Amino acid sequence: MGTTTPYHHGSLRRALHDAALRLIAEHGADAFTLKQAAAEAGVSVAAPYRHYGGKADLLGALAAEGFTLLADRLRAAAAAEDPAQALLDAGLAYLAFADEHRAHFEVMFHNRGREPRAEGAVALDVLGGVIARLEAAGRLAVPPPAALRAAWASVHGLAVLRHGGMRTVVDDDPRSLRDEVLAPLLSGGLLR
Repeated sequence: MGTTTPYHHGSLRRALHDAALRLIAEHGADAFTLKQAAAEAGVSVAAPYRHYGGKADLLGALAAEGFTLLADRLRAAAAAEDPAQALLDAGLAYLAFADEHRAHFEVMFHNRGREPRAEGAVALDVLGGVIARLEAAGRLAVPPPAALRAAWASVHGLAVLRHGGMRTVVDDDPRSLRDEVLAPLLSGGLLR
């Protein structure tokens, strides 16, 4: 059983989320059970079923939470006046999010039998807003749908490589090096 304090009335959902995130970080999303999450949260085996029909529902809630956190992070990062800089900043924010929220990140991009979440579209819409700004400035070399998918895939690929232990771009690299790695990925072929 975990070393957490028992939940207080009204915070069962948060206690289960935190417990599941710890278990996912330690063992992976496929290797834990609702029973383990309940034990980790210090609640009865039946308690998770007050909020979730099963493990897939809990994973769906964690994915939704992760996409909301990601959208907030991207929105804050993409505030630069120059849309090309906003795209670069959003890419760096995506990588930082993936490192800081590894358990969320693992759950967000694998459906494990659950329905896709609308929250994922919200995060994608933030990036779409940056792409729209680039198009309005006459800076896109490809149609916006292609630019959106290519930018997302490039940064996501870097994040997945990092999670697999490959050195790509890390936070202790100088900002200039991180920019030099991301700029060609995000602008190469996308921007004029």
